[in-house]
Amino acid sequence: MYLAKGEEIFPVKEGDTLEGEYKIESVTSSEVRFLHLPSGTSQVMQFSALREPDAAPKAAATRAQPPVTAVAAVPPAQSSPSVAGGPAQLRWEGPAKARAGTSFDVALRVTSGEQIRSAPMQVRFDPAVLESVSVRPGRYFGAERAGNFGYRVNPEGSIFIGVSNQHPASASDAEMLVLTFKPKRAAASAEISVASLNLQGAAGRTIAYNGVTPFRTTIAP
Repeated sequence: MYLAKGEEIFPVKEGDTLEGEYKIESVTSSEVRFLHLPSGTSQVMQFSALREPDAAPKAAATRAQPPVTAVAAVPPAQSSPSVAGGPAQLRWEGPAKARAGTSFDVALRVTSGEQIRSAPMQVRFDPAVLESVSVRPGRYFGAERAGNFGYRVNPEGSIFIGVSNQHPASASDAEMLVLTFKPKRAAASAEISVASLNLQGAAGRTIAYNGVTPFRTTIAP
């Protein structure tokens, strides 16, 4: 299970304590139950593990909602063999030029000799130039992989994405994510970048990856 607060995405599990105030009593595929330690009251955050590629996660609290939001429900890692290799390679793929008012797609692609089970991340863009239209999983995390997916767009220009894969495999220039943006105005350079990323393999082991060069495109009027 991954939660987002402000600019952070972090994994949580039953028994964890957040900021010394909220103890996680239980985690299921539909809700997280918290105990507010100072007051001794229980709080519940309900959500759905999303499968629609263009839908943002929906969350509702039955009582006062804790200061975190669910990004995606990630199933516990199961033991499976992983393929050893060097760091994963990631790259953006998209048009060199776009036109103001006309949407365009940009894909984040990965090559990895090790199986990727989950990849919570944060993507940044300039909200004065670009509008986020949709975020959807690429083929590597698609429906055939029986994965979970969710995202949240913040107005200041960041997108929190939680994505997992119940049937991971090695990847050779595979499409991880596809983001759709609509340019608001002309700009010499519009940038989209990965601000944070945590690739996880079998048993929650971290997979090293190369630095991701930001994607840049020119926006014509």
